[in-house]
Amino acid sequence: MTTAVVWEGDADSPTVLVLDPTDPPAAGAELPPGWDPLARRRQVVWCRLAAPDALAEASRLLGDPDALGRPIDVVLPGGAEKDPASRLLRRHAGAVRSVVLIDAAPEPTGADGVAGGAVPVHHAGDVSLRGRSPDGEDVCADVQRALDELDRTEVRPPHTDQPRPRPGDS
Repeated sequence: MTTAVVWEGDADSPTVLVLDPTDPPAAGAELPPGWDPLARRRQVVWCRLAAPDALAEASRLLGDPDALGRPIDVVLPGGAEKDPASRLLRRHAGAVRSVVLIDAAPEPTGADGVAGGAVPVHHAGDVSLRGRSPDGEDVCADVQRALDELDRTEVRPPHTDQPRPRPGDS
C-alpha cells in the first residue's frame, strides 16, 4: 500500500507542501532522496495525490493551524495548477504563503490559475523542462532557489525589541 503523505524535516521549520500528481512509486513511504537537502532546512510534506485520501489529508493539514510549521509554501508541477489541487488551495488560501509552480510559464496577464488568484504564485525551473518528475534533485534545487528568493523579498513586520513607552514618558 502506498503512503499518501510523507513527512521529513523539523516540524518547527517553515513547511514545503509538495502536491505531487504523478502516480506514486510502489515504495512510497519515504521522501524522494533528491529532496533531502531541502528537508535539512525546512519541513517537507510530500502529498502523493494519486494515493487514496491524499487530497483529504492535505486539506486536513492545511485546515489545522497547528499541523504544519509556518510559513507554508505549496509546490505544484506546471499544469497541475488547474486540477483539484487548485480547489484545495482556494479553500485554504489563508494558510498558504505562496505557490511555487515547477516548469510553468507565467500567465501573460500575471494571473496564474492557482486558487483563483488568492495565493501569490512564484515560478521555479524552466518551461522548456515541463514534464520533469517533481521528485528529482534538479527540481528540488530549482524550488530551493525560488524559496530563498521569496524569503529574501518577503515583507516582514518591523523588528520590535525596543521597550514600549510607558504612559507619561515622552
